[in-house]
Amino acid sequence: MTSELQRLVDALGHKIQRNVTIDDARMRQLAFSSHEYGPVDRLRRQSIFQQRDVRPEVLAWTRAAGARTAVKPFRPPLDPQIGCTEQRLVVPIRRQGALLGYVWIVEGGTGLTDTELETVLKTIDPLAVALYRDQLEEEFSRSKARELAQELMVAGDAAARRHAAGELVDAGYFVASEPVCVVLVTLDADGRGLSDSERDVLGGWLDRTGRRLSDRRHVCLVRREHGLLLLSDKDPMFGGKEKVSLARDLVSSILADLPDRDPYAGIGTLAGDLADAHSSYETAQRAARVARSMGGPDRVVSHEELGVYGLLTRIPDRELDETCLPPGLLRLIRSGPKGAQLVDTLEAFLENAGDVQTTAEQLFVHRTTLYYRLQRIEELTGARLSDGEDRLMYHLGLKIARLIGVRHPRGDDPEA
Repeated sequence: MTSELQRLVDALGHKIQRNVTIDDARMRQLAFSSHEYGPVDRLRRQSIFQQRDVRPEVLAWTRAAGARTAVKPFRPPLDPQIGCTEQRLVVPIRRQGALLGYVWIVEGGTGLTDTELETVLKTIDPLAVALYRDQLEEEFSRSKARELAQELMVAGDAAARRHAAGELVDAGYFVASEPVCVVLVTLDADGRGLSDSERDVLGGWLDRTGRRLSDRRHVCLVRREHGLLLLSDKDPMFGGKEKVSLARDLVSSILADLPDRDPYAGIGTLAGDLADAHSSYETAQRAARVARSMGGPDRVVSHEELGVYGLLTRIPDRELDETCLPPGLLRLIRSGPKGAQLVDTLEAFLENAGDVQTTAEQLFVHRTTLYYRLQRIEELTGARLSDGEDRLMYHLGLKIARLIGVRHPRGDDPEA
């Protein structure tokens, strides 16, 4: 927000002796009159305190009143449930037909006079110019920040990364000396480039998610195959473990807009400084890969949760293929529905460290049935499940099979 926009708001509020607020086209508050005139209801108080964090019910209320298509002033209905107990006049701010924002005026019990309304309308053009200039400057800043973040993620040497980090800080795009983390979102497993529409949706939801974060503590970036959010771990809005809920909300929103895609997210390790963000980016890629391989309703995995997958994903993709699997395990995986049941049994047995009682309870089978299945597994694969080395080899094989897509995510086996 520029000082010019604030000056215009304060001047308008003083002239008409009313409380005035300016929102952008997405209903994010940009400025409000610094002096209070007349009645103040709960909606105004909350909008001042929350500023850019617009409540969904308030957004729905404004849209129901026709805000998105309005070209003339209008008055939304009173709604005590959202705190609107004072009448408001809303004037859309447009420039060459394009919606830039809104002027909100709390009228209270007495509507604006014709003279006051004329004063408001005369202020619209200067407001439109100030908003348009602000939006151009904001888009330039965001574009420059994305360019520097790109260099930060992929630069080939430490000096280049330090330079990019320094530019982000010096230009005021990111705070200095705070640990950072990358949240990365992929839409599919084949690694193909994103289409224009997919880029728009992914970029749009990254931007919306960024609005929930503090200024100068995040940068959004869409690359050829995925999108990412670089954020400070000290953000009072979503620092620390709150990143997981932020990532879940992001993935759920993308899935709702792209139901034919398959989004998953990975959360990278903390990097102690902005210049080291590439390390979080790399681990976020690994976490996203494992999240997709494992499946599950959350669709989000943190690198710290990877366990042995953290080691396996360090092996280059070209080196990790079916030849890494024990031949007997590969035959079992490909042997149809009965084989799938035995693979599930083997996996449960190994995950439970060979504990027969726990495994039988987990699979809801009698111990005799479990012993029979384990015998069949040994006959079909040639493995000796009493041998520690064989158990380790097959346990790793099962994890590799999921990672490379030979074995489907849990609950998603087509023949199971």
